[in-house]
Amino acid sequence: MNKKEFVEILAKKLDLSKNKCESVLSEIKSTIVDALKKGEEVSLKNFGKFKIVERKSRKCINPITKKHYYSKPKKVTRFEGYGEFKYIFN
Repeated sequence: MNKKEFVEILAKKLDLSKNKCESVLSEIKSTIVDALKKGEEVSLKNFGKFKIVERKSRKCINPITKKHYYSKPKKVTRFEGYGEFKYIFN
């Protein structure tokens, strides 16, 4: 499912216009991104938690030259699902 399909389903279920649903979805995303940029975790009850974690450097290999190198450590966004999200594949 892509964003367009998601907005269409949400609009039908909530009986709202597609534009309004898309703007709400956009605001939710920007609010989460702003909080993560400040270093805060975003925890939504019965949904999940968004947080920033630091990925350690690791040994890699260039497939063309076959030379080994170490990647730089970097910060990435991690999502941990709660409730139904956690048990989808179990």
